[in-house]
Amino acid sequence: MNQGYSAYRTANVETADKGKLIIICYDVAIKHGHHVLEMENPRANLEQYVKHVYKMQDAVNELISALNMDVGEIAVNLYRLYDYMIYRLTQAVVKVEPDYVREITEMMTDLRSAWKVAIQNVKVAKVETPVTAHTAKTFAFNG
Repeated sequence: MNQGYSAYRTANVETADKGKLIIICYDVAIKHGHHVLEMENPRANLEQYVKHVYKMQDAVNELISALNMDVGEIAVNLYRLYDYMIYRLTQAVVKVEPDYVREITEMMTDLRSAWKVAIQNVKVAKVETPVTAHTAKTFAFNG
């Protein structure tokens, strides 16, 4: 059963468009943040705690690597925000501080909602109008 799910996940990621991949990164970070926040005693489960925080960092690093810095200010601001998230998650590991994970999980949840709307708006715009250079540049990620 686990092999089937793993194959499904791999196929889902390999066939996803950029917008879906962005949402997947957010989903991964949020899921692992919730795992951390559900722990009663992170220090007693330090290995699991660190594993989940590192998964969050991996997801944020994927978002950073997907940024198209040529887009301008929005990409720069996202980079700064993601960089801050990496910093806070690093501190969450060093200090074993779940409140830092809570902060980042809440930020990721809000950003995921915003990206979901933005991605939907881009899809609608593509259907309604041909893609122009301006429309393409509004999407802050390489694709």
